[in-house]
Amino acid sequence: MKDLLPILKSLKQKKGSAILLILQISVTLTIIINTAFMLQQKQERILADSGISEKDTFSFNMNLQGEPDELVSLLKQDLLAIRALPSVHNASSTSSIPYSQRGGTENISLPPNPDEVVIRAASYWGSYNMKDTWKIEMLAGEWFKESDVFYYTDASESRAGQNQLVISQALAKKLFPDDWRQVVGEMIYASGTIYTVRGVAYQFPSSGWSWWENHWYGIITNANLLSTEPKIIVRAQPGMREQAMKDVTELLMKTPERWIDQMISFEQLRQTAHQNDAAVVVILVVMIVIISIATSLGIFAQVRFSIITRRKQIGTRRALGRVKLKF
Repeated sequence: MKDLLPILKSLKQKKGSAILLILQISVTLTIIINTAFMLQQKQERILADSGISEKDTFSFNMNLQGEPDELVSLLKQDLLAIRALPSVHNASSTSSIPYSQRGGTENISLPPNPDEVVIRAASYWGSYNMKDTWKIEMLAGEWFKESDVFYYTDASESRAGQNQLVISQALAKKLFPDDWRQVVGEMIYASGTIYTVRGVAYQFPSSGWSWWENHWYGIITNANLLSTEPKIIVRAQPGMREQAMKDVTELLMKTPERWIDQMISFEQLRQTAHQNDAAVVVILVVMIVIISIATSLGIFAQVRFSIITRRKQIGTRRALGRVKLKF
């Protein structure tokens, strides 16, 4: 209290300095609060639950050698062989890899107006084993039956079977905000093609950018467009991911002229996808520290200058015998 009185008295004598001090503190707090809010958003994005298995999962691309009518059986044989490995829990083919920054999207609309787009959502297709491989949690309805999944090699054959969808909870809430569970069994359009909603999953991320505003709006279809270079996701047994990556490579490379590309763990994919967010977090933290230090030094210097100036004035007045003051 004894040290505070000189500060208050000096500020009272110099109202301009007091106003400047208040403005300095206000501006600093405004910047820090807004920066902290941005920091929180970035952190939430980086740490968000993806809704799928991450710790034991990895992915890769490979090639298939054979005639178009042999591709389905060749892919199924490879997947069966991968699942039979002791270090592997399950494996699935897919159209794209989450967080890989490459993948498809679809315009989602509701009957009877297929041209009135409600939202654009991430799009996947995958095999029956995709649910267990990704560890997808179903909240309503059910996953595809094995007999529901079909493959085609030409876009004109995309309606070779009954087109069904599993959609994310975020998309279900967007389409049916009053009661999102009502979407199960309903028909919706995806880029003009009609689908029946089979079930609703908790969530799964898009394969595109993590900062995309529709990152958590997604669909998975039972119709698989098969290519000669399928993407594979493998879920290893707990704690055996590195061993599974080695085992899968050795297994597949036994096939002549086989190649494997972009084998990477899901954690590495996600880390790469969030590189920009992580960099921004570091920059924001550094900004908060620098602004806090600069403001603190500025306030200290300003208050100290005011006190020193006030002391000199009081000393002069005392020497002239005009005033008697005590701190």
